[in-house]
Amino acid sequence: MIEYILNGPASQERARIRLMSALRENRFPQSILIDGPAGIGKKALAMKLSQALQCSNPDERPCGHCFGCRMAMDSGDTNSWVIPLDTKEAHSKSGADVSAGSTAKTVEDIKKGYIEEIQKNPYRVDLFGPASFISVDLIRSMTGGFAMKGDRVRVVIIAEADRMNEAASNAFLKTLEDVPPDTYFILTTSSRDKMLQTIRSRCLALHLLPLTDAEVRSECARVSAGEVSEEEQDEDSFSEGVEIPDDVVGLAVGSPGKALYYAKRSKTWCKLAAEFVRKSLLQDYTDLFMTLKDAELDEAYEANRFLEVLSFLIADLIRLVAGAPLRLPETTANVGIENFPRVDATALELSLVAVQETMSRIESRRVTASMCLQNLALKLFEGYK
Repeated sequence: MIEYILNGPASQERARIRLMSALRENRFPQSILIDGPAGIGKKALAMKLSQALQCSNPDERPCGHCFGCRMAMDSGDTNSWVIPLDTKEAHSKSGADVSAGSTAKTVEDIKKGYIEEIQKNPYRVDLFGPASFISVDLIRSMTGGFAMKGDRVRVVIIAEADRMNEAASNAFLKTLEDVPPDTYFILTTSSRDKMLQTIRSRCLALHLLPLTDAEVRSECARVSAGEVSEEEQDEDSFSEGVEIPDDVVGLAVGSPGKALYYAKRSKTWCKLAAEFVRKSLLQDYTDLFMTLKDAELDEAYEANRFLEVLSFLIADLIRLVAGAPLRLPETTANVGIENFPRVDATALELSLVAVQETMSRIESRRVTASMCLQNLALKLFEGYK
């Protein structure tokens, strides 16, 4: 019997055991949907599975050396990936359509760049823009490549599968109804509820769990060591042996991708979150609005990621009142909530609701992010100031 070995964090071992058993017993489904919080390693597992399915080693798979394993990790094999693109990228010409000698980037060039970034850091949470989507043309391009498959196993990874628009979803559903032989689809998503129920029902569902804090630190160090050269490293970069701040691990909630994202912004955003709470309570709005302007949170995506930090901070203040362990100990201490005795658990809970409502307004894009942040500062802890 061929032995299949899928390595990874211990927190996700049960999911990997389930997959390895299906591979050993030759009952692996032709379509699988891996879901879980953003940045916990869904694409990393998808790539390992792709290698295992394409490997030809007679003893242990994936071996990492055979033709199948090399093809699975070839960023130039863009037909093996379906990834969300923004409107301009999606409308780029195919390599078959450009004129000879053209230096314009083709859709294949764009996809290859994204694939290389995923292979470098499969945990990354900010690779695709908020407006990126999977179009029907990308699905048709994928199915068009099936005719050139030959005799080898074909594995297609559909990253961020919840970003398929309606036409793409319907086109992919037709493909799932009649999957070609020796063809496997591995879908990843952080929002499975946004996908068609008919697609989900045709896939084996696999839920990945977040990592422990220790695993987050280990994976961040491992990935960052490969991403950043010694010359490029600075005080916000991590390498082997460098401790990740406790507050960054707290913000990550088991996601190395979020830890790496917030690591570059934690010093600025954690300080800003503490000032936001403190200056709002002091009604020092002029200074707070100037600080927000300097923070350049005009983009909806960036503004909402900052509000995630603010939400964590307020939730930590609630934990502090309740005597529970803190996720952001340093930032929480910087607020000095003991200087505002009127602010009790009820006030903190209401302020947390206000932050979440503001995030929804920013997400709708009906009001500018900067205006939403200013309005939040005015109403935060309303009645307790």
